Amino acid sequence: MNLFTKTVLKFLSVISLIGQVLCAFAGLMLLFASVALLLVPNGVKKQLLQYVDLNSNTNLSIWFLVLSCLVALAIIACLFIILYALRKIIGNIYEQHFFVSRNLKYLKLILISITSFTVLDFISQLLFAQVHAYNVSNIFSDSWPSLIGNILLLSIVYTLYVVLKYGISLQDDSNNVI
Repeated sequence: MNLFTKTVLKFLSVISLIGQVLCAFAGLMLLFASVALLLVPNGVKKQLLQYVDLNSNTNLSIWFLVLSCLVALAIIACLFIILYALRKIIGNIYEQHFFVSRNLKYLKLILISITSFTVLDFISQLLFAQVHAYNVSNIFSDSWPSLIGNILLLSIVYTLYVVLKYGISLQDDSNNVI
């Protein structure tokens, strides 16, 4: 492995670690916001609901916001898990452990997390469509092309999973012959 590849792998490892820290921080803030929504006085709740333009049933709207925060928290947890597994795979590749079962396990974890992310993103789209709120986040665009992109990413990761699984079986066969 040349110096450029090692440098890129180290850089990606650091970036994924920074991403994990940011996801953990965002998750804690969302958890705090969810609890705070339940504990604030009614006057503040009404002002908040006016700000986000949810003037229907105050009690139902607060629960909608809390549910939205929890879905966002689950999405952030999926991203955290993806970054964790990616960092582990990068570490294994840096140590030149390519076709090992640990990489397959981490890739399967990424596959499950991307699937969960896609389902939660779709649920988020449905929740916000109920109150006619579209594109509420600059980070996660609630659009159908975004959902199609997630499905495309899911198919790419699944293809990589199948190729890695086959490569591991070939590696095992090769190790048993020699």
